[in-house]
Amino acid sequence: MPSADPKRTSKTAPGDRVRFRHVLDASDVDRIHALTAATGVFSAEESRVAAELAETTLDGSETYRWLLAEAGGELVGYTCFDRIPLSKVSFDLYWIAVLPARRGSGLATELMTRTAKLARSKRGLWIFAETSSREPYAPARAFYRKAGFTEAARFNDFYAQGDDKVVFRLAL
Repeated sequence: MPSADPKRTSKTAPGDRVRFRHVLDASDVDRIHALTAATGVFSAEESRVAAELAETTLDGSETYRWLLAEAGGELVGYTCFDRIPLSKVSFDLYWIAVLPARRGSGLATELMTRTAKLARSKRGLWIFAETSSREPYAPARAFYRKAGFTEAARFNDFYAQGDDKVVFRLAL
């Protein structure tokens, strides 16, 4: 299992070294927005919300935990997660995103492994992730299953008619 040490680098693509860090800086707001938009999956509104979570973390009005992956000075992937309010053992995975050029490199799996290790280190027993049932989110659902998540709940017509909310749970 990879180390959660933010200074450790990991090889995820031939010739590319990835560095992980936990602390946001001001430039990350735009970089997160650009990364989520580049995936081709998230809507403009979803990309805006992803960037807003970084803004509220930076201004202190809300706090989220972050794991950012960079290669060559570029943000190539990240997770945003935190303990669920009022829970002592459960975490929400709010976002996981990887640049399309990094898909299949193992980066998303490493981000998820490191995120799970961080949640476990904070006495977490569970990570929950929600996604849409629409076709563009099929790769996300497949990723969660491959990463060890199980479908815990489904809310029919949650986001829109024919667009279910699918909640996955990972035992830590």
